[in-house]
Amino acid sequence: MTSPEAPPYEVLWVDDARALGGALERAVQAKAIAVDVEANGLFVYRPRLCAAQLAWEEGDTTVVLIVDTLATSAAALGHLLGPEGPIKVLHDLTFDARMLAEVGAPLARVRDTSVTARFLGQKATGLASVLAAELGVVLDKRFQQHDWSKRPVSPAERRYLGDDVAYLLKLDRALAAKAAAIDIEAEIEEECSYKLRAALAPPRETRPSYVRVKGAQKLDRPGRAALRSLVAAREAIAEAADVPPFKIVTNEILLELARMRPTSIPELSRVPGALSGRSGRHAARWLEAITRGAAEGDVPPEEQAHFEVAPIDRKEIARRREIEAKISAFRRAEAKRRGVDEQAVLPGHCAQDLASTLLTAAGEDSAATLARIAAIPGLGAKRVERYGKRMASLLSAPGESSAQARGSAPREDS
Repeated sequence: MTSPEAPPYEVLWVDDARALGGALERAVQAKAIAVDVEANGLFVYRPRLCAAQLAWEEGDTTVVLIVDTLATSAAALGHLLGPEGPIKVLHDLTFDARMLAEVGAPLARVRDTSVTARFLGQKATGLASVLAAELGVVLDKRFQQHDWSKRPVSPAERRYLGDDVAYLLKLDRALAAKAAAIDIEAEIEEECSYKLRAALAPPRETRPSYVRVKGAQKLDRPGRAALRSLVAAREAIAEAADVPPFKIVTNEILLELARMRPTSIPELSRVPGALSGRSGRHAARWLEAITRGAAEGDVPPEEQAHFEVAPIDRKEIARRREIEAKISAFRRAEAKRRGVDEQAVLPGHCAQDLASTLLTAAGEDSAATLARIAAIPGLGAKRVERYGKRMASLLSAPGESSAQARGSAPREDS
């Protein structure tokens, strides 16, 4: 259905501290609040929080609060969103958690409806898909890539912001009832907590950005030095222009420039896209960066290790695949026995960590192995109690049947 002009909920638009304080006094009385945020990351070099949307219920009425965070400080939301505030319901909380933490309003006590939907076995877990499936609500997503830093905000844009939170509490209840019926509430709670911790933790990826460009590992030494210089030039240009780096020039073009290392405009023109659009305006900068990088001959010594290829230990690879096959078979069989999704038995990230843990624990006694398993992030006390010994036994269990072993190994994003 297309959203009607008048939303079926009360809307509060707030752009000053006094009005925000009054609205928060109402919100803090609720047992749960829905939360969503919007930023402008597709349009600027450093994303900025542009709006925060909250929804709660007052009797039979849903109240939606839209905070203009460009006009008033989002840090005022800190008490409401923190551990002393009500339960916070979000859909795919990672981005929201990071943006709110950056402005001094970190989340706590969260429930994520995308986690619940995934643990219930739903394949399409985007908000629009889950709302349509569970509540028959069809969202208008035409502003999904809108620049939310633009002011004024039109009535249609305000409706879009409101709709993203207005139905979340009802959705949470519908999904929670299904989760309770198959006894996976504790697993969902553990996964939501894990997801929040992961969102707020320092990034695991510490390699320089140029090393992460797909194909960088195949460049020769002068080529990777040129790529390093080109990526640095792009960053400087993007920051000065206040646009995302990908809007200056793509990774694919930079990689080809590093590979070919042109030294003139005619040579540069042989690289598709290098002289088009914004990239073409900076042709001289690309040539300068290539010359500088090629002259250096290689990346600095402290960064060369990122390009070293570790020797392949085929026995170790075979052993890991054997363990992963056993974990996959266990997860599949247990999900079938309980009538739940495999993610509820063991999330993909836990399956990967379990494989590493079991390989590390080889030769230890069972108590030590159990202690290692219990420490796996996101596994949770209920899974340890239910499956801990069985998981530990996978280390020494006989190989599964060929049919089981052929099952796909658990992946982190599965």
